[in-house]
Amino acid sequence: MLRQAKTDLDDPTVYYLLGGHYYDRDNHPRRRHYPAVFSLHHGEVTNLEIGPDFVTFDAEFVRYPEDGKPHVPGPWVDRFRATIPFEQLYQLLRKVIPSGEEVGERLTFLPTESVYYNEQIYRENYPTPWTMNQP
Repeated sequence: MLRQAKTDLDDPTVYYLLGGHYYDRDNHPRRRHYPAVFSLHHGEVTNLEIGPDFVTFDAEFVRYPEDGKPHVPGPWVDRFRATIPFEQLYQLLRKVIPSGEEVGERLTFLPTESVYYNEQIYRENYPTPWTMNQP
């Protein structure tokens, strides 16, 4: 599944979304415990590596100063190497845009474009307020 994604990244018409419960990053000392959804697309993600029990790649996020935190004005780019263990990978979506078709600022993925989805990992790690309030 991920090896196919690695091959597809050579094709600019193929887009992926990859979701993991947490990821390690090489420029941060601790794990990030919140939903991590990465866009995998030609030219955006580099050095994708599929290990025996993890996927890792170079990525970048555009970050904005958090409320009340002093920082330089405006957003900045945070570049890092992300590693997601397979046991924390909960979703992979794949979309093909026909050649010559325009892609707007937002790209919508349909449920039918899901290649992999692990509901158990998603539900265990992202309880809703309703499930947290159950006895």
